[in-house]
Amino acid sequence: MSATKPKDRIKANRLAKKVSIAAIAKEVGKSPTFVAAALNSNHRLSPDEAKKVAAMLDLDSETTASLSAFPIRADFPNTTDPFKYRLLEVIGVYGDALREMANEMFGDGIMSAIDFSIDMEKVKGSQGEDRCKITLNGKWLEYKTF
Repeated sequence: MSATKPKDRIKANRLAKKVSIAAIAKEVGKSPTFVAAALNSNHRLSPDEAKKVAAMLDLDSETTASLSAFPIRADFPNTTDPFKYRLLEVIGVYGDALREMANEMFGDGIMSAIDFSIDMEKVKGSQGEDRCKITLNGKWLEYKTF
């Protein structure tokens, strides 16, 4: 078995086979953002979903099993304020997934935090519960080549 991390093997196979995150998400029946986070070891897929990904990406059994393992989400800074902590947790869990998806959609670049707006709304969930909806809206800035 290679010394590389499962998420690195998954990404290498996905890129080599030219399979998009959206295609994997469609195959497993989940949101692309959730799937991208699972491929980055920040969420887990069911064993059946992992087998579908393995078939698409030609993954070995150990790498396939890693897709269903319970993730350890500790690669991001912590704070003691619960609201700020949860925002950091969102970025920690979904940041790599969102970056990878943004690169697929827009190319090599970043979302501006200067030409940017953020909105928060109180909305009702499907069961009538209160939910917090935060929308980040930033201009896409492509990295220039020279």
